[in-house]
Amino acid sequence: MTRLIANKETNYVVGAWLVLMVLTGATWIVGGDHAFAGLSLRAAMISILVLTFAKIYVVGNAFMEMRDAAPWLARTFTIWCIALCTALSALYLWRA
Repeated sequence: MTRLIANKETNYVVGAWLVLMVLTGATWIVGGDHAFAGLSLRAAMISILVLTFAKIYVVGNAFMEMRDAAPWLARTFTIWCIALCTALSALYLWRA
């Protein structure tokens, strides 16, 4: 039973790591040459912010174990990620 739990946890962490690598690659593509990605400068910046907060969410769930935290704490973390990403995006669009 312990081996099964350890393998499930290992698979979750490896999966999270792979998701982080894909998100990092997407950030490099969008940020490095947004013309290649077919995005305007504003769309590229918003995309980078969204990808960044997606990475923050994955790190929080996989490595800071928010998925096993109290439900109110997990919800607060999710709301914080969404609210801060939205606020920063709105500020960027307002000031750009």
